[in-house]
Amino acid sequence: MKFSQRLLVFKNRCPIELFESFVRLYPEGYLGGGSLLITAEPGNETLVKLINDIVSTCKHHNLQQESIQTRGAFQQNLNHIYEPSDYAAAPLLWLWTQKRMFEGINSDQRDEHGRVVLPAPGAKPTIKIASIWPKPWVVVSDAVRQSFEAGRLAGLKFDAVTIKGHSVHASPTPFWELRSTVTLPKMVNSFPDTSVKFDHVRYLVHDSYGEPHYRKDEIEALGTFDIAHTFERLSGGEPGLVVSQQFYQHCLKNKIPLEVRPARIDPD
Repeated sequence: MKFSQRLLVFKNRCPIELFESFVRLYPEGYLGGGSLLITAEPGNETLVKLINDIVSTCKHHNLQQESIQTRGAFQQNLNHIYEPSDYAAAPLLWLWTQKRMFEGINSDQRDEHGRVVLPAPGAKPTIKIASIWPKPWVVVSDAVRQSFEAGRLAGLKFDAVTIKGHSVHASPTPFWELRSTVTLPKMVNSFPDTSVKFDHVRYLVHDSYGEPHYRKDEIEALGTFDIAHTFERLSGGEPGLVVSQQFYQHCLKNKIPLEVRPARIDPD
């Protein structure tokens, strides 16, 4: 796994003399706005050192880091860049936002029967798998459904999708919402998001890399599965999907593009 680093220092939350000293260290990161931005790509040790030095200076001056609970003077992010070997080593993978997306006003709608609604002009036959932004809903083509079923992947469930409107560009075959008959136990590292009041309890994942963690004994108690819903309501206030390494390898083998993030199984 490789990493990039990103540092934001907020001008109005930092002593002006200190902020100006940071700007002198990296003037190209300040465009006259409200913050100084420094991004260090993998291998750029000079900028990594600069970021770490500035963070150390901020802490020396008792300046706090931005967090969910704290309005801090700086925000430091470590962004992971996964390589194929990282995905291949993960026993479980969190189904992430897919590259193909249905997004825009009213893009995340369901009809009176609870079926995802797709606009006909966007439901093109070239789509194999797509996300419904900003929900964690995922739809697949009929061909992908057949591929998954032929792969005998455990835990699969498909719900019908409604196509709204008419278009010569719409796929002649149906789309399906990808779901599961299995629900995972609570993550080891999830906690309720109390920063905003929601209709349902929503959870955040606490991890340096944003990876879910599960207990080994609780996962083994579920038996064999290749796809499952998270216990937690996550982004969009809905449960996400987690898939097995077998599911992921099936997608690679059949050229089904899949955006995932590793999930971890912790020893007992």
